[in-house]
Amino acid sequence: MASIGYLESLLNTLPADVRRVLAAFSREAFTQLRFGAPSSSAIACENLGGHLVPYVTSSVANQEVAVAHQLGRVPRLALQALALNTVNATAPVLTISRAADATYLYVKSATTTASGWLYCE
Repeated sequence: MASIGYLESLLNTLPADVRRVLAAFSREAFTQLRFGAPSSSAIACENLGGHLVPYVTSSVANQEVAVAHQLGRVPRLALQALALNTVNATAPVLTISRAADATYLYVKSATTTASGWLYCE
C-alpha cells in the first residue's frame, strides 16, 4: 500500500476544502484498519472484509476438520494469526484437504489438538 503522504499528494490539485476532507479521511481510514479481537466463534473483522475464524486440529494426526467460517460465500484465502498474549503459541502447518465451500473450509494437520485463528476472506 502507498504511504499516506503519497496518497495525500495525489489530492493537491483539488480545491482546498475538498483536499482537507479527503486527506483527513485518508489518514483516519488507513491508520485505523483493524482485524479485530479473536473470539471463540467466527467473527467479522472490524474494518476488513473477512472473518477471524477459530480452529482446532483433529486429535488424530492428518484427520480432516471442517471449520465454519460464517462468510456466507466461498472464501478465497486463509491466513494464520497468533495470539500474542499466549506464551508458546504456535501456528501448526495446515493443509487444505478439499476446496472450501460457502459454509466450511477443510484442513488437516500432523499437529494434533492445536488451536488458533484464521483470517478468512
